[in-house]
Amino acid sequence: MPALNARWWILKVALSQRPWSFIASAGMALSFVCNGLTPVVVGRAVDDAIATQNLARLVLWLLVLALLFAFSIAVNWIARYMLVRSQQLVGHDLRTMVTDRIQDPRGLAGRERTAGGLLSIASSDTQRVGEVVMMTVFPVAEVVSVIYGATVMFFIDPRLGIAVIIGGPVLVGIALRVSRPLQRRSMQRQQAIAQAAATSTDVVQGLRILKGLGAITTVRRRYEKVSSIAYEKTIRANAAEARLNGVTEATGAVFVAAIGVSAGHLALNGSMSIGELITVVGLTQFLIGPMTMLGRNLASRWASAEASGRRIRDVLGAGFERTSTADERAIDALPAGLTVLHAGEGHHELLELLEAMPRHRVIVAPHAADLFEGTVADNVFPDPAIAAAAITVASCSDIPGGAGKQVGEGGGMLSGGQRQRVALARAIAFNPEVLVLQDPTTAVDSVTEQNIAEQVTDFRGERVTIVVSDAPA
Repeated sequence: MPALNARWWILKVALSQRPWSFIASAGMALSFVCNGLTPVVVGRAVDDAIATQNLARLVLWLLVLALLFAFSIAVNWIARYMLVRSQQLVGHDLRTMVTDRIQDPRGLAGRERTAGGLLSIASSDTQRVGEVVMMTVFPVAEVVSVIYGATVMFFIDPRLGIAVIIGGPVLVGIALRVSRPLQRRSMQRQQAIAQAAATSTDVVQGLRILKGLGAITTVRRRYEKVSSIAYEKTIRANAAEARLNGVTEATGAVFVAAIGVSAGHLALNGSMSIGELITVVGLTQFLIGPMTMLGRNLASRWASAEASGRRIRDVLGAGFERTSTADERAIDALPAGLTVLHAGEGHHELLELLEAMPRHRVIVAPHAADLFEGTVADNVFPDPAIAAAAITVASCSDIPGGAGKQVGEGGGMLSGGQRQRVALARAIAFNPEVLVLQDPTTAVDSVTEQNIAEQVTDFRGERVTIVVSDAPA
């Protein structure tokens, strides 16, 4: 991935999957040219076989047409596969970078960010920037198509070829001119939709608390407001997009009509054969797509990706909220082995020391840890051997189905005690220098709790392990 302050960051991100995206560009261009060859083959068949009533030549041209279709389908499939692959890889890389930055224990400095807003950036925005890879594929194919069409027409009649070469850039320029309101409104729409999604996520996340506070009506009004703004911005952006589509389609239709009328006039004057007329008419129908879509894609998709790219870079480039100034040797002042801190016992100095510890050396496992859909082992550690050892230490062996047990969304297929032990196993598996556990065994029986304490002590040895308990000693 390019540096965050790099010029043309979006373009460099789109090109980060080369050579696969280059293969997609070449394949898509070849596929477009194959489609453009169809009217040429049909025109040649008319002049060479139908006009002369030569059945053998007609069969030959039909065979050429069939082979052309088969080749076009194969090349198009390869190009689209490479395109989708490149898009997915770019999106994956961006999602990984954003989620890693969000989960960094040092936090995000700057303005306050909600969980919903960060989720929107890590999902919708990264996907939108990943899709910009197509802007390095289809525009290339569209430019090649226009050049190909102009070249074929030039050999039929130079005036037609020159008209196509001039008309292509003119149509693109018109589309870019008309698209200016869309670029501005697309950014506004995207920001409003992201805000609505962020608000809804935050509401769902805190729904139980909101009900307890009796604040549902207030939150409903707040969400209704941001949702209405998103609706209004979407309508305005869609209206601008409709105008862009209407103008590009209309100008493209006028251009095609002008070329067709000119070709018909040349055919009536005997300057062009019937087969050549069919070729020109077919090529104009073929060219209207690349000519109109080139400017339209540059106008709409690029603006949307730019807005998402700014939001992503804002997160990736944010400073750290917490930067430890503690001496790295401060870890030596912590008690070795397992230490239990009960409520009401003070321990202010120890807690302050933990707070000042370098974040990359400490893992804090909260009381209510989140589990993700998948197996028990998936929730503990990627390496099966490490996951199995941690599962044993956390006394998860009595979970029906063992390490391969599906936990369900949010761990819903496990009991409270089982969820606690899986979360504990996950913390143990990472084996940090300092491990802080907050009430890790409140939902298990006393015998299991004692077994876990002994196994964690044996496993961790002299490494610092601190259990913070809300229960008094």
